[in-house]
Amino acid sequence: MLRSGLTWNTLVGMTNTPLLTRDLKAAVSGGRLEVVYQPIFRLHDWSDITSRPAAVEALSRWNHSVMGSVSPVRFIPLAERAEFLEELDRLVLAAALAQLREWHRAGHVIGLSVNASPTHFASEYVDAVLERAENLGTPGALTVEIIEAPSPQLIPDMNGALTRLREAGVVISVDDFGGGDTTLEMLEMLPIDEVKIDRTLTQRDDAEADDAVRAVVESGRAHGWRTVAEGIETIADLERSRDRGCDRGQGFLLGRPTTPDGIERMLRRAG
Repeated sequence: MLRSGLTWNTLVGMTNTPLLTRDLKAAVSGGRLEVVYQPIFRLHDWSDITSRPAAVEALSRWNHSVMGSVSPVRFIPLAERAEFLEELDRLVLAAALAQLREWHRAGHVIGLSVNASPTHFASEYVDAVLERAENLGTPGALTVEIIEAPSPQLIPDMNGALTRLREAGVVISVDDFGGGDTTLEMLEMLPIDEVKIDRTLTQRDDAEADDAVRAVVESGRAHGWRTVAEGIETIADLERSRDRGCDRGQGFLLGRPTTPDGIERMLRRAG
């Protein structure tokens, strides 16, 4: 929703990409992005709102001082094009790990997923993850999600970085499988622990989507990957994902992104 008193001329100015990019960079540099958390459930455990999440995915949100809420679909590409996406992801990483430690100190057993671009694995981002996760104390509590298909040229260089993370107990996930160019052959070239299946497959009820998901699930069982169905928004999506053999799921039916307090209430309610 736009702020009250916003004029047409102001709107036109603020939606100008260079100006919006400038404001986003200032928000990132100033630590003014909000981090929210979407719960992830073991599908065989989920029954209703009293169910306990196995993990949460940390997601960035930007509340512009004039425009109000700006969608990540808009601002993440801006950060990537202006080459400060890694800075944004480091901000989310720091805030999310601090929050995870609070949950663990409160006695809650829960994992955390953060997003990372393939290009981060050729930078000092890996060192930042290892440094911040060093004292986490719970092996497997942190998952790093590769948010897009890496180019074949990047894979050899990525493998060393991903192996370092795995050796430190960090779980490696590939996000949005089926929504881009990633193939099963590419997955098998990466040292990974989890595959997240894109909503475009989760929400489709046809033989082609069914075969694609079942192929990932079967490969997952063969290689030891966990499979997560994304975009579960209806009971039909949930039942279909269970029937296809997915291990975990997330989506608006199971739980929308919420504040740390919202996750805390969910964990207490589950007992």
